[in-house]
Amino acid sequence: MKQKLALARALLHRPPLVLLDEPTAGLDVPSAAAVREDLAALAAREGTTVFLTTHNMAEAEKLCGQVAVIRAGKLVAVGHPDQLRARAGGPQVEILGHGFHDRALALLRARPEVATVEVQNGRLAVDLRHETPTAPLVSLLVTAGVQVEEVRRGKASLEDVFLTLMEEEK
Repeated sequence: MKQKLALARALLHRPPLVLLDEPTAGLDVPSAAAVREDLAALAAREGTTVFLTTHNMAEAEKLCGQVAVIRAGKLVAVGHPDQLRARAGGPQVEILGHGFHDRALALLRARPEVATVEVQNGRLAVDLRHETPTAPLVSLLVTAGVQVEEVRRGKASLEDVFLTLMEEEK
């Protein structure tokens, strides 16, 4: 309740700039979601700049139009989450199924648009070099005898980006 009250007090007079440090820390899930919605609406509706300090990358991904990553007091990256994601690699495809045998994986790895292929617990994680249709990849796997049950497209999360940036700086 103290966290909610402090946030309400900070926003009551509709300031043009709000500085927040972990605004959803200690809140239950519905309250944290409501805070995120209110902050996004405030920024969109009234043009309020929200400066958010957080370790919660999922929260930053939902709220922020610009993200800065700081390590040991030094700025290592800044940009829109999509720009930062591009640094962590291209698009990703997750394929769930059975029969991911070596020959099928070799055929997939030989494709020029495929950067990496990794099998984990009945799922195939494919990192692509650039945006490309997934149908030819799925067709290749099915022709090679793989039983494909589900295909999901995705991209690196902000957490993936953060971890990549931390590795680059070592």
